Amino acid sequence: MPGSKKTAYDFTNSPKVLANLKKLQETFGGNGRRLEVSDVLDNEGHQYVNLVQKGGGVLGVALVGYTYILEKMGIRFLRMAGTSAGAINTAMLAVIGKKQEEKSTRVLEAITNLNFFDLVDGHRMARWLIRRFITHKNYFNRVKIVALSIVSLFTLLLVGSLVFLVLGQEDEKYQIVSRPFIIALVIAMILIGELLHYIFKLFKKFKTSGHGINPGVFFYHWIEKQMRDNGVLNTPDLIAKASQPIPGLHLRHPHPQGLKDLSGDITLITSELVTQNKIEFPAMAGLFRHNGKDSLHPAGFVRASMSIPMFFESYFIKDIPCDHPDIRKKWKETFDENDPPSTARFVDGGILSNFPINIFYNPKVMVPRLPSFGIDLDDSAPEDKTKRASNWTMMGYFGRIFNTIRNYYDKDFQLKNRVYSRGVGTIALSEFNWLNFFVTDADKLAMFEKGAEAATQFLLHFNWQEYKNDRAFMQATIEGNKG
Repeated sequence: MPGSKKTAYDFTNSPKVLANLKKLQETFGGNGRRLEVSDVLDNEGHQYVNLVQKGGGVLGVALVGYTYILEKMGIRFLRMAGTSAGAINTAMLAVIGKKQEEKSTRVLEAITNLNFFDLVDGHRMARWLIRRFITHKNYFNRVKIVALSIVSLFTLLLVGSLVFLVLGQEDEKYQIVSRPFIIALVIAMILIGELLHYIFKLFKKFKTSGHGINPGVFFYHWIEKQMRDNGVLNTPDLIAKASQPIPGLHLRHPHPQGLKDLSGDITLITSELVTQNKIEFPAMAGLFRHNGKDSLHPAGFVRASMSIPMFFESYFIKDIPCDHPDIRKKWKETFDENDPPSTARFVDGGILSNFPINIFYNPKVMVPRLPSFGIDLDDSAPEDKTKRASNWTMMGYFGRIFNTIRNYYDKDFQLKNRVYSRGVGTIALSEFNWLNFFVTDADKLAMFEKGAEAATQFLLHFNWQEYKNDRAFMQATIEGNKG
């Protein structure tokens, strides 16, 4: 029915999604029984991979489409990592059900029941502006048009008032025309003055509220509820969920390391501004509480990871017992920091590491037992991908600046370890705006379908044997260079 709210069923039974599944099933059989992507399996035949998910605002819906296809083809996730939107999906996949179960449909249910614009929980004026401007793909152009319109109107009134005022000195009939111009100019000046005064007040509020438009309280409570509904009430619960034993875990072929160190975990990336460090939660919770795994709620880890600068307020951890011996020791060991902060301030993990696939690198393993899969989100417009800088849009220009900063660390790792790129699938999302929290159900469905299509193409072209051989060759080369 047109205009009706879409359910998870509408997503998973989309003709495009079903067509992609059919293509994979015809190639690899039902549940991917002829598909080979890993040497780590459980007693039900599921294959296990490590998974990293990139950040990208509302584009995270596409991540769910990608993981849905992977799960339908019998793939499950051992270790998981994510940043921002990728951290949200990573956390959801970790807390829902058991390791061997399909989870993406349940993640999808939570997303389809969520009104994304509720996440924009700031001042009503900010909500109005976001709805009018940022929700559009080319919001820089939209802001520019409005600003030019205001300046043009003011200039027209000012010039008209001056011209008719001068002409009125010589001919009284022009005085009649000048009066409306002057009155309109005065009204415009008052309105612009009030607008500037209001903007100044908003900026003062912006400064005192953590330099963010939205406090992010709604999101915190939403993700906390998702965790609570799945039995995760604290950090130990999250760790236990992520590392729960898998019945019948075994290797397809004998391996020198056997099943040693093959256990699940979760890593949520965020950026800490006071000490200027990349923080990996929950592993680094002990930096902020001497009993950090008990007293810090994992909903805060996800909230910290998705704190888009300016759009959301920073996330704070206050009253850090910075003089406690355990705290001081951990800061020294982790960051060589002798003076731990009493308050930590976090923003989006994508500032430092938006695609943390390096987390899964283990130099002790020569031949991998399972691959590291990554889901990349690419929302750059075609004209912004070209190397001809003169063709870039304003959004493309600022996007290049931001991406250069946030992607360099991860890109540097992939350039030095190119085999990891073999496990990365990219979802093309140029027609969507990552900050459009007023996204429609139709756009959510389209992004989900894009994710499903990207996962299908990835699986059709992924070669596990080549991945293993290249990874082994890469490690042998590294070891040889050391010698």
